[in-house]
Amino acid sequence: MDKSITNSAIKENSAIAIPTSAILSPPSGGRGAGWAILSQLPVRNTPKRQVFDMVLISVAKSFADLNIKSISSPERDYMVNELTDNIIKHYPSIRISEIPLAIAEGIRGKYGEFYGLSVVSFEKFIEQYMLSESRTNAVKAMPEPTAEKRIPGSAEQFALAKSNALMALQRKTVAKPISTMASSVYDFLDKLQLLKFTKDEKYDMMADACRELVGELKFKLLTTPGHERIALRHNMSAYIAALTGGALTDEQKLQVVRISKRLAMDAFLQQVMIEEIDLGELIEGKREMF
Repeated sequence: MDKSITNSAIKENSAIAIPTSAILSPPSGGRGAGWAILSQLPVRNTPKRQVFDMVLISVAKSFADLNIKSISSPERDYMVNELTDNIIKHYPSIRISEIPLAIAEGIRGKYGEFYGLSVVSFEKFIEQYMLSESRTNAVKAMPEPTAEKRIPGSAEQFALAKSNALMALQRKTVAKPISTMASSVYDFLDKLQLLKFTKDEKYDMMADACRELVGELKFKLLTTPGHERIALRHNMSAYIAALTGGALTDEQKLQVVRISKRLAMDAFLQQVMIEEIDLGELIEGKREMF
């Protein structure tokens, strides 16, 4: 593996910048499409029929994009109605324009493997999208109304970061994935100097990340159309070569860093659980380092 991507912590170097999803990224000097979307009314304040129509379009497109035979009308009606109700109930702050984005990214594997299209899989796409770093950053970038503009103080930022860390531990405890929040929680705990991985351990995580990426790409090759397989094979070869010192592109490094941070958080939280450490108390003891 290219050890140039292993540093004192598993983090992006100056040459690597995590790209926020284009639809949620404001261009420099302007508000952009992302802010326009987040300025829309959330689904809790949107007529249910409009939410239903957007869910119906998004579900139909996902079946078409994956070249999956369309389900029967009764099955479709059940799926769309159930999904509409669950989105409004469990994800009331999402905007209807974000629903097709979340589903489109989900069926393309951005949020991990899924097996078939169902109410459960579609809800997973919505949940992981709402927890994703790109969506979180876009919300943070939203300007407050002029009359209420306020910059969160250090104590509030610390409380939010601590809450996210404890949420990650809670999800780990019940065997739920933490991949979409692992990076931000890692950065927070690393800033508090609570992560004590050695250089060799960090390097091993980078290597394991490459192997995991190779495994994901092998699986994708089984279901990807022929014209898209060239790029998958190219990336797979690069990750394999990286294990013996091969260089990676900036985008490939980003993927390795992303998974490495998740592996690091899995290991850290596992230790917290085994040793029955009070993570909240541990974080509070490092407050002055934030």
